[in-house]
Amino acid sequence: MKSKILLTGLACLSLMGTVKSQDLVKLIPEDAEVIAAFNVKDIVQKANANKLNELLQKAGLFKQLEKSGASVGNDIKNLGIDLSQTAYFYNRKTDSVSFLEFIFPLSNKVQFEKLLHDVGEPKPIANGYSSIGMKAGSVLVYNDRVARFISSTMSTTFFENDSVANRYGIKKVAYMAPAADAYSPELDSAAAVLDSAAVAVGWEEGEKEIEPLSPPIIVESTPDTVLANVEAAVPMTVDVAPAEMHDPSYYDSLYTEYENQNRKNDSIRNALRDQWLMGEATRLLSASYKPLSVSDQEKVLKNLGLIRLYVPHVEELYRGLMPYKTIPYLYMGINMDKFKTGYQDGMLDLLQDGNVLRLRGSVGLDRDLAEMSKRLYARKPNGKFNKYLTDKTLGFFNVNINSEAYLRDIPSYTAKYYSGLLGPQQDLVEWGLMALEIALDEKAIAQVMPGDHLFVVNGLRKFRKEYIDYSYDDDYNATEVKKTKDETLPVFIWMFTSKDQRLFRKGLDLAVAKAFGKIQDGIYAFSSKKGLDFPMYVLLKDDLVMVSNDSLSLHDIRQNKTAGSANKDFIKLMKQNKMSAAIDLQKLPAMLKEMGVSPGRQWEQTMAQLNQYGSTAITSKGIVGNRMEAEISTKLPETKEGAIGYMIDQILREIGK
Repeated sequence: MKSKILLTGLACLSLMGTVKSQDLVKLIPEDAEVIAAFNVKDIVQKANANKLNELLQKAGLFKQLEKSGASVGNDIKNLGIDLSQTAYFYNRKTDSVSFLEFIFPLSNKVQFEKLLHDVGEPKPIANGYSSIGMKAGSVLVYNDRVARFISSTMSTTFFENDSVANRYGIKKVAYMAPAADAYSPELDSAAAVLDSAAVAVGWEEGEKEIEPLSPPIIVESTPDTVLANVEAAVPMTVDVAPAEMHDPSYYDSLYTEYENQNRKNDSIRNALRDQWLMGEATRLLSASYKPLSVSDQEKVLKNLGLIRLYVPHVEELYRGLMPYKTIPYLYMGINMDKFKTGYQDGMLDLLQDGNVLRLRGSVGLDRDLAEMSKRLYARKPNGKFNKYLTDKTLGFFNVNINSEAYLRDIPSYTAKYYSGLLGPQQDLVEWGLMALEIALDEKAIAQVMPGDHLFVVNGLRKFRKEYIDYSYDDDYNATEVKKTKDETLPVFIWMFTSKDQRLFRKGLDLAVAKAFGKIQDGIYAFSSKKGLDFPMYVLLKDDLVMVSNDSLSLHDIRQNKTAGSANKDFIKLMKQNKMSAAIDLQKLPAMLKEMGVSPGRQWEQTMAQLNQYGSTAITSKGIVGNRMEAEISTKLPETKEGAIGYMIDQILREIGK
């Protein structure tokens, strides 16, 4: 019975925590552009609270708080912030101003207010909230359970519209001195005509009337150079350009008026910013807005790791970043309102899995784009690639694309989603894409290059390289001298599937016939003298085309010699993903040392620690459901605290130096 009560209590506590997090996420408006969620409880737990306290203490945060009159005892738990809930950040834009808000839960209002002792006195604002003005353009509001920091930034383009600027009393000014040679009789005659027509110019009361410029005065200049040790100075005729002078007070008055108007404009902008900021704060506190939709709230919170960045509408965000309303875009007839990407929402997660740190991202696709993308990535890597990932492999890159589907679908995809960028040539370009789609034989091209590729770096090798140097005789005449030097370089092989190799074989044979290369034991060899920094070798074997900078590696492959034992981790990574790339960090220090590359004294300790690391990988499973997924992961040295704890240890070590 007691166990049932205990389980029920734990479930209620868990539910209460979830409800609190959901309550805070409801404070985010539906038109938020970018949202960030911070799983504070997980961050503190995995970072280790004691280490966080030590880090903040060494960073001087606690000392600064004590100077302001707050006594927190070097413990983040005494800040009054609830470390068991989720905190949020988001931004929202209007045509005139951008708002940022950071929302974080409070556990003790009294403790939190002590942190604000030096900032100012709190004032009641609305619905039980108190407010404290922070730096210009920002305000902090809080109640017993939540604190909200809101800031505003004016749009740089909002007041460029003349009607908008006039509405708010902003005058556009430009300080520019007239050109010295701007005087001409034609302008004088035109001015005389205007004067004779008695054109009246009205001046505002109190405004300084600018006197017209007087004609430029020509002043003769006499050279003041002293001629010494010369028996007779030959008189020279020098054309001296007449110096054109303006009344300096005229420029002073221009600059003064320019500065005065700019100060007036800035004061208007700042007043509007503060007014709109308080209007936004009042709107948020009174909840007179539509909150984030339930589905978006779920996407923000579901399976939340350490930190999540969420973009509800990727296409709208992308369109907002494009300067499509500028004159060049309008002149070219580009209509960005018709531009589509097919992207829906976007998500980026920071996760910790033991000693592995992951950055995982995904983008939602509309139905048509998702179906097309599934066809593009409907290909697996060639099984023969596996044998070339060995214990000597430093790193690799593999990508698998269905070439046939790509050639078939890309023309229609381009016409559908990017037609807005084509301007007045839209019909012509779409016709060209249709013609290209008809002309291409996708099946034939797919036989030549189906779309699976592997680039692998397998160890190092010394290469002898020729270069040109110069020797000089006693008269400094240069003579070319051919020299050789040994360089240790990574050995790479690029390979791809090709079931129809006739095109490649014909091209290689033609290059040999033209003396650009030669054939050695069935391997095409191209010297570094032919415009290449290193020699290049090509092998056609079975259904693979292989390109490498090392002939010995290709000879071993041609004779079916194995280069080493299989790298099971790399093979598994390649098999499970449509795209994958990885580098074994443990091998990097030895490789750089063998190559003679010195990372520098400041990086010596870091490079030495790489021996304890695992692999860093970039992977993508392609399309999962209607989402395109990708991930970056790094295996850090194994510790009790995990990846975040290890990183804090490194920061503390650097601070302690």
